[in-house]
Amino acid sequence: MHNMKLKHILTSSLAAAAIALIAGCSSKPMDITGRQDQTIASIPQVQAGYDTFGRQWGQTPATETAVAQAPAAEPAKPCSSEVKTGLMKLSKTTPATAALGETYESDITATALTCVGNVTIVDRMPAGASFVKSDPAATVDGNNLVWKISDMDAGQSLTIKVWLKADQEGTLMNCAMVSADPRICAATVVGKPNLTIQKSGPITAALGSDVAYNILVSNAGSAVAKNVVVTDPVPDGLSGQPVSVTVGDLAPGQSTNITATFKADKRGKTCNTAEAASDNAGKVDSQACTVVQQAGLKVEKTGDNAQIIGRKANYEVAVFNTGDTLLENVTVVDTAPNGTEIASADGATISGNTATWKIDQLAAGDKKTFDVTLLGKMAGQLCNTATATAGSLTDTTQTCTTWKGVAGVLLEMVDDPDPIQVGENVTYTIKVTNQGFADLHNIGMTAQFNDEIDPVSTPQGTVSGKTVSFPVIPVLEPKKVATYTIIGKGVKAGDHITTATLTADEITKPVKKEESTTVY
Repeated sequence: MHNMKLKHILTSSLAAAAIALIAGCSSKPMDITGRQDQTIASIPQVQAGYDTFGRQWGQTPATETAVAQAPAAEPAKPCSSEVKTGLMKLSKTTPATAALGETYESDITATALTCVGNVTIVDRMPAGASFVKSDPAATVDGNNLVWKISDMDAGQSLTIKVWLKADQEGTLMNCAMVSADPRICAATVVGKPNLTIQKSGPITAALGSDVAYNILVSNAGSAVAKNVVVTDPVPDGLSGQPVSVTVGDLAPGQSTNITATFKADKRGKTCNTAEAASDNAGKVDSQACTVVQQAGLKVEKTGDNAQIIGRKANYEVAVFNTGDTLLENVTVVDTAPNGTEIASADGATISGNTATWKIDQLAAGDKKTFDVTLLGKMAGQLCNTATATAGSLTDTTQTCTTWKGVAGVLLEMVDDPDPIQVGENVTYTIKVTNQGFADLHNIGMTAQFNDEIDPVSTPQGTVSGKTVSFPVIPVLEPKKVATYTIIGKGVKAGDHITTATLTADEITKPVKKEESTTVY
């Protein structure tokens, strides 16, 4: 009987000691019902009649209750505890109650207070419960669940969920532990330079103009591109000085612009390549091409080389785009010379002696033609001019036509009176009319009388026997008339014939005119 009582006392004492030991793994004391912030001295003595799981099996004498007294049964409350070190903070929560055979969840939250490494969390399973699962998965080492975490940064937290099955009645309490090493890190950024180059310039340029190119050199990498040098040689078809620029170091994301200017000396497509080189990023290049163009404008005119005065001469004016560029607002003007007039010019605006055509656009290699007709009014070589303009471009051409007059002579002679008696006078009037379109030059006139009438006098000429001569007229213009007068006297009856003879440079054969006068 004595031994039985001793056994009861030892059992109660061991139970109390176990409870105190378990509560000591938290920085805050905790009673077995889940209440926190209690000191161990405040935990009631385990009464006789309860084993370590709180199961009643007998009654302890009242005199032994001073050694160990079991706590009175109370409703279970949620269990929560927290421990904090200089490196880590560890907290644990479990449900206040669980039913026998039920699976319940226990959570562990580990928070790094600074940078740590080799973090290990151990959760010791309580007697009377069996492990079901955990998230993340744990390594099971006997009654210990172990999680090894390599590194954690300051403020980083990890929550572990553990599911246990309640296999026995009583108070099930388990402890979690954390260990970690201080971790200090130093970072070195390893980068790589990435040198890029982009060259741009005009697609087209006029011959003889300056052509400017832009060279953009950039470091698109993550490290400094060292000792960057940009070169740009003079391309074929352009002239100028080669470009060589020492850029130096280019930081990541840094760019620089370089301008290369050359002069366009040769018509056609020209390409040149700029290169950027560095000590640690290799070489890169970029090419830009420009078509060097020449604007060209030409005008030509063809037409009749010769024409008769009073008739029309026809001409064609042709305008050519001899260059590589589109010509806009082209103007063509044809100017008729003095001595002519514009008879027609289809599609043109005529003002006085000028005809004007407008061309909105004339593509490279294209041409336009226009017709113009002139009417000649005077003899001679007369030249008319056609001019084409487009912006600063201009071209002029000239075509000459020899306008000729046709000899058209009318020779007339009349006598008054007719008939006459012997001894009476008769007056002969001779007219020379230029009916043609050209001047008559060096006009000569003579009159020859027969036996019946003698020439007596003339105000313009000279009488010599039966012949009357007149001075040479240098020029007789078209439509002009030269008049001669001769007075004769009847000396013998009969039919008299007076003959007038005309010569001129434009007449190949003399022109003669006879007039009959009856003398009685």
